[in-house]
Amino acid sequence: MLSTEIETLPQLLQTRAVELGDARFVRDARQTWSYAELAHRVTEIAAGLRARGLRQGDVVGVVLPNGPEYLEVWWAVLWLGAVFNPVNADLTTREAVAILEDSGAVAIACRADRVPGFEAALEELPALRELIAVEPGVPDPLHALRGDGVVREPAAAGGDDLMSLVYTSGTTGRPKGAMLSHRNFLTDTRMLAELVPAVRGDVLGMVLPLFHVNAQLVTTVMPMLIGAEVAMWDRFSASTFWKTVAEFEPVTFSAVPTMLAALLHAPGADEMADNSVRYVICGAAPLSPALFRRFEEKFSIAILEGYGLTEGACCSTLNAFLGPRKIGSIGMPVRGQDVVILDEAGRVAPDGEPGEVCVRGPNVMQGYYNRPDANAETLRDGWLHTGDVGYRDADGFFFLVDRKKDMIIRGGENIYPREIEDVLQEHPGVLEAAVVGRPDEVRGEEVHAVVVLAAGTELVDVEAHCAERLARFKVPTTWDVVDALPKTSTGKIDKKPLRAGVAGGAPA
Repeated sequence: MLSTEIETLPQLLQTRAVELGDARFVRDARQTWSYAELAHRVTEIAAGLRARGLRQGDVVGVVLPNGPEYLEVWWAVLWLGAVFNPVNADLTTREAVAILEDSGAVAIACRADRVPGFEAALEELPALRELIAVEPGVPDPLHALRGDGVVREPAAAGGDDLMSLVYTSGTTGRPKGAMLSHRNFLTDTRMLAELVPAVRGDVLGMVLPLFHVNAQLVTTVMPMLIGAEVAMWDRFSASTFWKTVAEFEPVTFSAVPTMLAALLHAPGADEMADNSVRYVICGAAPLSPALFRRFEEKFSIAILEGYGLTEGACCSTLNAFLGPRKIGSIGMPVRGQDVVILDEAGRVAPDGEPGEVCVRGPNVMQGYYNRPDANAETLRDGWLHTGDVGYRDADGFFFLVDRKKDMIIRGGENIYPREIEDVLQEHPGVLEAAVVGRPDEVRGEEVHAVVVLAAGTELVDVEAHCAERLARFKVPTTWDVVDALPKTSTGKIDKKPLRAGVAGGAPA
């Protein structure tokens, strides 16, 4: 296991490059890099970034799809002591700009075809100095940043220095940047690595996108900590997944429940009873016991269901590979973290009684960037208040019984209704709007909108309005047009009957 003298991620890469040298670290369908090769490439990109004025403490937005070049940019940013600000590459320019403006990004690394969109939004990005065009698919997507020598040593930094700003909306539509330190990431990685049966030389499949902490920690930092190898998918595709497994031979991958459901009947699935995968780490959304059993029985692959938040670096509980697992539970707390269920009075609830899931440990974020209001609500009395409702059983296993109010989880992707409602309200023909999750067998939930329209307004125009302003996965897939929305006694929109309506009359 890694020496505790290592305090930062660049120190980890530097140490592994010396220790493991030519051992393979990352590969995709096109290329393979050793630990030493990745480290050298990172020093080259760091030099290119420094030549463009990037300095320690600067925030750099990374708006890229998965690819080995993503790792080069990410770790080069950290190598300079700058702050990594990952942004979902599927967001519209408008949505990405809202995050990048809030973070104060001085540079943005993005695909070349997205540069014009960001250039058109420069007035909304006052801190921005550099737009870095990346060209995935060519032999060297970062060729424009190479040629300025290397930065041989990483910037002097400590474990508590800010490493990344990862944006999450929590229970509201306004994005909030979780401030994560090197210590947050490394301690959570160590905690998780104790519980999974991965060893030096194993292959870990990266299927989830790198703007998520899961792909960053579970399938990048943890393999580096262990001395393992990363096999990188461009993106998840059920139709080619098992073929890629046969090619890369990973021992594990991280997934969300909808992926597991899709893989049951994907091409080649019936021939994959004997495959390299020993276990899969599953989280981000509830996993039904029926799907759990069907997947394990068909593929003889253990599912390790867990729970965590961006605000806690990634993982706080897990059903470990060795020892008892409970189907339907999110497991037990990882070593070094405290997880409790608190009642409304702030007292620890008895086993079996529901309450708020709260987390404490060295993995918990430093706070939300420039959001003292949200910090006061979320970080109280030394605890990270998750807003999720759950309970602990007599054996110490934790179970979730409800999710953050209003949040929709579509295929493991968090969608926040207020953001969609705000976009709807921007349309002059929308008088009122409410968005709720509609149960869906494949994706868990879909986005359902209920609107009150002004006379003469056509729903098709409202749908087009949303499609122009929202990422595709956020655009409502079903709609109701009503004369009025239900209200509470205080005049607020009451979503309970709306949820009950889309659930077929089941209680909200």
